[in-house]
Amino acid sequence: MSQSKERSTSGISGAGRWLAVASELPCSVIILVVIGRFLGQSWWGYQGATWGSIIGAILGFFFGVYGVYKTVNFLDRIEQKQNVRTTYMPSVEEIFEDVKFDLEEDE
Repeated sequence: MSQSKERSTSGISGAGRWLAVASELPCSVIILVVIGRFLGQSWWGYQGATWGSIIGAILGFFFGVYGVYKTVNFLDRIEQKQNVRTTYMPSVEEIFEDVKFDLEEDE
């Protein structure tokens, strides 16, 4: 019951952060494929470009998965902090303090 309540209150407001998380893996793979292709071609020619692309795709996948993992953990911690309500508890001195109201002085 609480999960459906959370879903109805959050609505589409959290879609942006999950879109960012979903795009993190493909972006890291694409970037490292391009870097691997460039470095492989500059060092070993066209045959090196193929191997550089393959190695870049593999490294990009692992870096992307790690980045998604860390991002989701970070977002979960933020969400947990937002759900915890802080309550005010006055000190003992403040509880037992003798309060004089202005209305008492007028009478």
